[in-house]
Amino acid sequence: MYIAFALLAALALFQARYAHQVERLRAADAEIIHLAGLQTAFAQEMGRMAALTGSPSADLPAQIEQLAVALDRSRSEALLVEALLKAQRELAPGETLVNLRALEAWQVARERLWYRGEALLRHLGATDMAAASASTHALQAEVQPALQAADRFTEGLRSRARAHSAEQVQMVQIGVAATLLLLALLALGVVEPASSAVDRQMAQLALQAAELERLALVAERTHNMVMITDRQDRVLWANDAFTRMSGYTLAEALGRLPGELLHHPDSNAEQAALLRDALARGVGMRMELLCQTRDGQDLWLDVDLQPLLDADGQVAGFCSVDTDITAQVTERLRTRTLLATLPAGVVVQAAGGEVVDINRSAEAMLGAPAGHLLGRRADQLQWRAVREDLSDYAAHELPQARTLRSGLAVHGETLGLQLPNGQQRWLLVNTEPLTDRQGGQGVLSCFLDVTEQRRLQEQLRELARTDALTGLPNRAVVLDRVQRAISHAQRHPGYGFAVLFMDFDRFKQVNDTLGHTVGDELLRQIATRLQATLRPGDALGRVDSQLETAARIGGDEFVVVLEGTRSQEDLQQVTERLLELLSLPYQLGPHQVQSGVSIGVVASEHAADTADAVLRDADTAMYEAKRAGRGRCVFFDASMHDRVVQMLAIETDLRRALRDDELFVVYQPVIELASGALAGVEALVRWQHPTRGLVPPVQFIGVAEEAGLIDAIGDFVLRSACAQFARWRIELGAAAPRQMAVNLSRAQLQLPGLVPEVQWILEHNGMQPFELQLEVTESLAAQDDGVKATLRALKALGVQLALDDFGTGYSSLACLNQLPVGTVKIDRCFVEHAETENYQRVLIEATVKVASELGMTLVAEGIETAGQARLMQALGCHRGQGYLFGRPMTAAALAAWALPALSAEQVVDTNADADADTIS
Repeated sequence: MYIAFALLAALALFQARYAHQVERLRAADAEIIHLAGLQTAFAQEMGRMAALTGSPSADLPAQIEQLAVALDRSRSEALLVEALLKAQRELAPGETLVNLRALEAWQVARERLWYRGEALLRHLGATDMAAASASTHALQAEVQPALQAADRFTEGLRSRARAHSAEQVQMVQIGVAATLLLLALLALGVVEPASSAVDRQMAQLALQAAELERLALVAERTHNMVMITDRQDRVLWANDAFTRMSGYTLAEALGRLPGELLHHPDSNAEQAALLRDALARGVGMRMELLCQTRDGQDLWLDVDLQPLLDADGQVAGFCSVDTDITAQVTERLRTRTLLATLPAGVVVQAAGGEVVDINRSAEAMLGAPAGHLLGRRADQLQWRAVREDLSDYAAHELPQARTLRSGLAVHGETLGLQLPNGQQRWLLVNTEPLTDRQGGQGVLSCFLDVTEQRRLQEQLRELARTDALTGLPNRAVVLDRVQRAISHAQRHPGYGFAVLFMDFDRFKQVNDTLGHTVGDELLRQIATRLQATLRPGDALGRVDSQLETAARIGGDEFVVVLEGTRSQEDLQQVTERLLELLSLPYQLGPHQVQSGVSIGVVASEHAADTADAVLRDADTAMYEAKRAGRGRCVFFDASMHDRVVQMLAIETDLRRALRDDELFVVYQPVIELASGALAGVEALVRWQHPTRGLVPPVQFIGVAEEAGLIDAIGDFVLRSACAQFARWRIELGAAAPRQMAVNLSRAQLQLPGLVPEVQWILEHNGMQPFELQLEVTESLAAQDDGVKATLRALKALGVQLALDDFGTGYSSLACLNQLPVGTVKIDRCFVEHAETENYQRVLIEATVKVASELGMTLVAEGIETAGQARLMQALGCHRGQGYLFGRPMTAAALAAWALPALSAEQVVDTNADADADTIS
């Protein structure tokens, strides 16, 4: 194939050379023929000029000049013909290019013509017209021979030119034949195989051209900045996005360096150095670069620089595709700033687990600076990771490792870290998978330090099972313990246990009179005694009162769980030991207090199936102990449920009684001990049940207090008593009671509208404020500041206040001057034994002395004998109240009893005859 191509090349070269030579000869022939034709024209011109010189009208100087010009041009053209003929001989040495005889004849004829022409010019110049005329004829005679010689010479040249053309045609035909022959050989050996390759190449080139066209269209239409630069990185071309993003036109950018156009004074020097190094080495690279537009705006670009190679594989320039990532970088910087200030720790790890980013909070939580953590994996750090149960985490079990492995997020997993400095940290971990720009998988971890929260939770968990005041286990522990005992007894028949529910008698009086601080100290001493009394294995727990609103402040209920009891005698021994020890006096600072305890016991043989039910039954038994006289122990039995049900029934009926007016008021007289005159009456409530008959207060007042009905009952009594007082004043006149005494309950004293209501009732019934006496127990009077403020407001209204049942609480005589009361009522328990017990009489004397010094009125309650009446009068009591003077009676019975016409004997008889109207 190469030889064929060489022959074709040689043949082509030979043909080209020969054609060139023939073409030069042909061109020379044409030129010579042309010049020879000009010689003919010049000869004719010279003959014509010669003829004109003889004309009388001729312009002789002009003709002379024209003749001279024609002669000179003929000579110069003749010399050119000679030169061309010489050049032809050099191109074709040895070849006869022209008829020599024709040439010589032409040369002789032209010489003769030139000679005659020169002679004519001399004669004309000398103005020798005669000689000029002769020269003219001679010149004209030479013109015709010269023309003939020139024609013969020209014809010879034309013949030779035709011969040259024929030779050229022949040579071309030979060359064509040889070429066709070689082409035929090439077609057989080369063209056919090469044709397919060429077709394939053309198809590939077409695809490449289409691809290049598409790439060019993409480069022009893309939103990314595209630049083509030379080997020195000078701009050769840029797309429209470059102009739009940078602010420079293509004309302004051509020939300039991109780094010069887009330089930013705050750009990273290290990145710029890396870019220059990549350009110098002719390698590609990708980086984020801070640039500046023409108008000074910041522009963050994702620069993707790739080299362009020439056919030899050498770097011819660069193509740069730059993406505007200003918004993303700004958001990333904002996010990084946010993360840096977040209290939560944030760590970003690459696909291999290496830390690539970390905020300050994470550094603090992980106990190491960023420089120590960046680029390192979790298994390369000196941490011990533990679960909530303190078992170790393997490196592949960590939340971050699981997310990297599975691509799934982990939320809310608690991770414990034991740091190298010995600290224990608990972190709440949330992980999210991340995908970077190259498609690599990473993980973002967010940590919340819950160490303090966990510590608080542990404390709360402990506190939730421990009473903060006494340090004993609390209700939750008791319930667990009781339930465990129940379950154990169900699995092991014969297993015995018991639950003791204790409530301390008069604890509320201690709290109310001596203050909560003293009450709290009493509870702590009780707990200490319980711990000291019970044998090892007994479990204690202090529980909140079921009367949460009324008794939660006192919090005087305790529970003892006894497990492994063998008999009733064992329980009796424990309860007796507890009753004995807990009833001993308590020294509370300067105060010595004696407080018994009421205990309700549920033994395993009477235990319910749930701990709550067992505590309920023990509580029921404890209330039975209180009703039985306090300071004792009562064992639960099934009949107690009937009483509980009965109390619920009483509560329901009592609500109906308030609605249906089944309650009514009775009145007990209060007598002046010195004169026996009626000083006033005390209003007391009674209940006439439609089926049960008369229900005594002892059966429903306690229920009313627990059910929150006592305020409604108290309001009913106050309104009814004042209305009755007004009627008596009309009916009885001077014999009517001078004062109405009404008891106030705790609930009434805590009502914010009590004082305005009392004032309205007085005004509505036409009563003077001093005609109403409101009685409160000393525990209520010494209660909180709100109750005291209410009492002071009532006293300011003019209402009389009395301290009822004085001596039953724990207030000292010294506190009387602190209470806004004008009357002290000595409790019946002191009056009952005053005749026989000197101690009780001394207490009454002291009370009378203090009250008298304060200007208070004293009333002795519960006087049943004339001796008691005389003693109370002798001790200094002003008034008396009791069965000796009259039982509680209806309003009509009291009116009959109070008639002044009746004598003292009649009064006694009236009392005897009025039993039907007397309510005891």
